[in-house]
Amino acid sequence: MPLYLRIAIRYLLSPKSKALSFMSIISFVGIAVGVGALLITLAVMGGFQWGLKEKLLENTPHIVIFKMVGKFTEYKLLYPRIQKIEEVEDFQPFIYLQALASKDKSVKSIVVRGVPPDKDLINLREKVIAGRYEDFLKKDYVIIGKDIAFALDVWAGDSFKVMSPFGRKTPLGFLPKVKKVYVAAVVDFGMYEYNSTFVQMKLKEAQQFFGMKDAITGIQLKLKDPYKAEEVKEKLQSFLSYPYIVRSWIDMNKSLFQALQLEKFAMFLVIALIVLVASFNVSSLLITKSREKRKDIAILKTIGATNSFILKVFLWQGLLIGLAGTTVGSIIGFSVIYIADTYQLIKLNPEVYMIEYLPLKIQMLDIGLVYIASLVICFVSSFLPAYFASKEVPAEVLRYE
Repeated sequence: MPLYLRIAIRYLLSPKSKALSFMSIISFVGIAVGVGALLITLAVMGGFQWGLKEKLLENTPHIVIFKMVGKFTEYKLLYPRIQKIEEVEDFQPFIYLQALASKDKSVKSIVVRGVPPDKDLINLREKVIAGRYEDFLKKDYVIIGKDIAFALDVWAGDSFKVMSPFGRKTPLGFLPKVKKVYVAAVVDFGMYEYNSTFVQMKLKEAQQFFGMKDAITGIQLKLKDPYKAEEVKEKLQSFLSYPYIVRSWIDMNKSLFQALQLEKFAMFLVIALIVLVASFNVSSLLITKSREKRKDIAILKTIGATNSFILKVFLWQGLLIGLAGTTVGSIIGFSVIYIADTYQLIKLNPEVYMIEYLPLKIQMLDIGLVYIASLVICFVSSFLPAYFASKEVPAEVLRYE
């Protein structure tokens, strides 16, 4: 161990001055708390973003192809080219339109999703909480979200009416189309936004009910790896030009994720101020210690110690406090993150946040950034006091000793 490091440790652990020992503890605790809080905050923001992504990927298509102008009737001509893309696991045409659902005196705004009954791209079978998915194959049977079932007071096997906004004009005025449907199954997405609006109807029945004939809203794709959506989107755009438009799940939720990323960065800056404030204690401690140890500095310089040696002695005192505080703070942060995430301690209202509990996730990049930032702050706060200590003139200090 270098001599300057041994002296730094001895000065730091010196029990002679209770005030300085207390300042050392306060500096250490401040940095530990700041680092722990910073890691937990980043884990909360990262976990919330991860939870939203996982829910969205479970319940929505990864890529959607729309037609901007005219009716989308020639969609089957695109199938051969879509099938050639390796990353595409499956695809299907769909209809996506708003309507109203009614039962007795209850009325609910819904979104009707018409799809071929032979494919289950969003794994509805795994989300069924009442009824059977197989009953969806029957005529006039639909699958509905859990909160629609509660709002209309219907369950598997019950019936309700669906009203289309696309009706017909009569001498008596505008009459909406009304269709009686039966509940094949009730599903729970774990997201209020979907549970409160989702109604799945067979594609042919939806086309007939909304008067779309053979037209569809678009084609939805499921990918083997949803995080390659942008890559697949570029491949699709290479042979799909205007009036077709390709949207990935990232495009459809870009504003949400950008807002979360900005909020995460803002929280990082705010919590980092705690570490910065704690570093002021380190500066105060080293300034006080350097004044207390003026005689020792003068003697060391008299027997041959250089300015850089003295600089290292006091600089390492600040770095040791920073290193110890950062390490302990990291352990505290990791412990809280692990326990809260493993046991799902933080419950959320899915009607507000779209997820039922708050997962805590943190990336290695964030950990490294926090650790390095904490050490850099401690280094900077230690440098000036250490520099001034190294400039002590032995003759002036020892003159009155």
